[in-house]
Amino acid sequence: MNSYNNKKDNSSKEKKKKASKNAFYYFMIDFRQEQSKKGITYENMQQVAVAADPKWREAHPHEKAKYEAIAKQQKQKGNAPAEKYTSTGIPLSHINQKEMEILEAKEREENDITNLVNLGVCNNSLTTMDIYLMDVNYFCTVGDEYLIGETSLLRFNIQDGIKDTYHEFINPGYIPLGYSSQMREGCIEYGLIEPGESAISNGDYMKVLAHIIDYLKRADPNAKRLPPIFTMAEKVEPVQQFIYQMCERAEEDETIFRVYRLDMLFFKIMNALQELPYEGFPKQSLASMHLKKDSFKYTPGIACEHHEKIDRAVKCTESRVKRWAFSVLDFCCPVAGVRAVPARHVPPDLDLDSIHIYQEQKKERIAPSVANLAVNTKKEKEKRVHVPLRMPKTDYSQSIRVAPDLTEAEFPKLGAPRAGRGPYSPAVKEIQKEKIDSNSLTANQEKCPLNVPIMAELNVRIKTEPSLNVNTFSEIAYSIDDDELSNKTGVIKDVLKKKIIKNS
Repeated sequence: MNSYNNKKDNSSKEKKKKASKNAFYYFMIDFRQEQSKKGITYENMQQVAVAADPKWREAHPHEKAKYEAIAKQQKQKGNAPAEKYTSTGIPLSHINQKEMEILEAKEREENDITNLVNLGVCNNSLTTMDIYLMDVNYFCTVGDEYLIGETSLLRFNIQDGIKDTYHEFINPGYIPLGYSSQMREGCIEYGLIEPGESAISNGDYMKVLAHIIDYLKRADPNAKRLPPIFTMAEKVEPVQQFIYQMCERAEEDETIFRVYRLDMLFFKIMNALQELPYEGFPKQSLASMHLKKDSFKYTPGIACEHHEKIDRAVKCTESRVKRWAFSVLDFCCPVAGVRAVPARHVPPDLDLDSIHIYQEQKKERIAPSVANLAVNTKKEKEKRVHVPLRMPKTDYSQSIRVAPDLTEAEFPKLGAPRAGRGPYSPAVKEIQKEKIDSNSLTANQEKCPLNVPIMAELNVRIKTEPSLNVNTFSEIAYSIDDDELSNKTGVIKDVLKKKIIKNS
């Protein structure tokens, strides 16, 4: 009960705190100050309200509007919520602001890529426009920071394919306290070089940053703005952090770099190149799916020397950016009418001749018919002959015995047909045809043996009347003088059935 009263008191106090002042209250304050200047004083606000009420009623609407605006402004200030925090002490306003920045960045990215593709279409330079891909491998994550251990840059376009690449191992220079095992696991997983282990890695961030800027300016050294860098969606944040780390150490402005998603560019380029409805991508998710499929994942000879040596070519950043470029060119070249060149548009070991023959065969089709007469331009398909990949070394043809040639006279004779007991024997079929209930055929000759006269009578009846119906066994039973056996119709029926089977 006390807790209920306390809650009630607290709620009433909150209501009192939330009570806002109206326009008449602020009018009374000004009225009291004016009267005090004239020498008239009031003990409390109640006396002021009585004296100011006639003046308030006679006041002009414009004057009342001034006080109403003051009251509204003060009310908004009083109702302003206090700053809220998460369980980790982060203000919610910062989180909301960060989400808004992410949405604005996505919108800006989409607009920038759309303008880039549209400019290439207008200038007829979409197939010759250089595209830069970047990938990184990191040892581990320390909080929200990535410790980068390897990076690769690649430049390509649809017309010329892959032009060149830039690959570098990065030495962070230190191992954070407590992260030695995680860095070692990252080295094993991605084939990275441990800090200080070899001289291959480069720990000079300023030098690496200068090489990356020079690489991005190869197409146009006088460009005022660097071209955007494209990577996979899951690699955008690590690449951005790596660029930020280099710019921070070199005291360079990181805003000169733009890191965008490759699947969005792939989607825009395919839809800009398409001439037929089925050539483009209806959704961006399809472009992302084809890139993640990674059809050229196990292509040999496209990784760096270090990863090829330790058998980690799949994890190499140089191999990965080349595979991304091959995946994009694999779709864009046929639509743009560009003939693929090995080691530039496709991997060097790809059999292009067979692919071109297959594509030409697919282009052949049946010509349209005129007056119900169609001309078939298709070539007849050649019969496929199976050629085994390898033949057995041992010749077993000599050890196989040849079957002898047998004539009809020499062929062994089969035995004479016998009356079977199975469900398809003639006797059983005849019994089924006469609709005999087999469940009721219970012979108990041990308990009720038949004497010789009865057996003789049954034999006579069966031989003289072959078409005798078994259901008429009662006639035979009553024709026998033995009263005791005449009631054993089941025994007689069973004997009669056996005689019929034997006679047949």
